[in-house]
Amino acid sequence: MSTAGGHRRFLFDSLQHFAHEHGIRLEDLPVHGTGRPKRVLLVDDDLVFVEYLREIVLAADAGVQVECAADGFQAGQLTETLRPQLVVLDINMPGFDGIDLCRRLRANPTTATARLVVLSGALSSEHIAAAQAAGADAWLEKGASAAAILAVMQLSEGAARARV
Repeated sequence: MSTAGGHRRFLFDSLQHFAHEHGIRLEDLPVHGTGRPKRVLLVDDDLVFVEYLREIVLAADAGVQVECAADGFQAGQLTETLRPQLVVLDINMPGFDGIDLCRRLRANPTTATARLVVLSGALSSEHIAAAQAAGADAWLEKGASAAAILAVMQLSEGAARARV
């Protein structure tokens, strides 16, 4: 199909069919215009806590694709395949810490526009300043309620856009 000016136009269904036939993965579109993240990467070396995060994310929206990483290196590997729209990361991890990971994610074209949320069991004003300087969008203490965590992730109905 082409326009009066000779520009080619394709129906979205045709594009989806072409992509499927050629093994091309199209980015997931937000559901019902909510703009909520649909691909989430959780990064924490505390496996119990990361599983807790995974459960509350999926309880809030079963349509979210969630991947987990135990350290910054594994997170770096997953970002290229998952292309997360939201990354939640701990500050204190083995290898390079969450602040360094945050800085690297912000500099990576794959995750440059992703929402980056830092969670820490001991969130200090120094951690907040470092997270902000590294490009974090939000930060929160690990002891926060599930509702507060979902709000800062922007996965709840009343999610605030402000930094916490």
